[in-house]
Amino acid sequence: MKYVSALNKPEEITLQWMARRHPLQWTRIRAHSVLFSSNGCSLNTLSYTFGICRQTISIWLNSWEKEGLCGLIDKPGRGRHKKILLEKELEVVEIITKFPRSLKTVLQEIHKLWGVKISLSTLKRICKKAGLIWKRVRKSLRGKRNDEKFYAALNQIKALLEKENNGEIDFYYFDESGFSLEPCVPYAWQPVGKTIEVPSSRSKRLNVLGFINCQCNFKSYVFEGSITSDIVIACFDSFIKGLTKKTVVLIDNASMHTSNAFKSKTAGWALKGLKILNIPPYSPELNRIEILWKKMKYEWLDFSDYVSFKTLKKAVDHILVNIGGKYRINFT
Repeated sequence: MKYVSALNKPEEITLQWMARRHPLQWTRIRAHSVLFSSNGCSLNTLSYTFGICRQTISIWLNSWEKEGLCGLIDKPGRGRHKKILLEKELEVVEIITKFPRSLKTVLQEIHKLWGVKISLSTLKRICKKAGLIWKRVRKSLRGKRNDEKFYAALNQIKALLEKENNGEIDFYYFDESGFSLEPCVPYAWQPVGKTIEVPSSRSKRLNVLGFINCQCNFKSYVFEGSITSDIVIACFDSFIKGLTKKTVVLIDNASMHTSNAFKSKTAGWALKGLKILNIPPYSPELNRIEILWKKMKYEWLDFSDYVSFKTLKKAVDHILVNIGGKYRINFT
């Protein structure tokens, strides 16, 4: 029977790392073979385990005995040579960042620079190796915001949330969102060659105004038609009737929230225990109720809900009534 010599502790630790983490599959298998052989596994057992002939396993073990770790790694010159060497892959990634929407353009740039033609699948492997994935580009107003004001507001919100956790105040997020028969189009797993089609047509708009806190306590108001400052004020007047302690409501800077009519009401609300906190401009991520609208539009509403305005309204009403129960958000 053939076995490798007993391993010392550093060799065992290194082989275990190689068996789990080495980027090349065959090097991982060779490391496993040496480890198993040191634990008494025969050539027949190793051959059956890895689906490789006894002679190949024997050669691996001999290479380990003669060369150590170097004997488990493929020598240069074995197999087909790479067209893009490892040191050039970083340059390829830089080209991808310049042309992120078109890998065909990247292939053309590679050919111009080095006169090398590689396949699209090879380029995709380089992308994945560099940690790049293909996903939807998001709109962002981050470049327009004032970072100093943003982080000051973020710290203020954290302090208010801590007060809420201590039972000193209630803290709510407020915003409006609209729903119509022109749906948001989400990603979905679909059979190859087939496409899931979502009904879409022009319709009137169903507007939802909502208050939500981090415990998913939710209160909503639904209107058909445009939202004005008077409607927003009426919602706040209704909301304030249910307050049991001092409450802070965070809102964005929409025109309905900054109008003279709305501002004229804040002093009276403050006397009743309701304080309004405006977030800095271009900072929608500070208003966590945005997560709720996203969940409703991209996850909770079914494709069949867009068949008619009646079915859409029924589905939206069902979700609104069951937020905090069937439909929950973990804000932590």
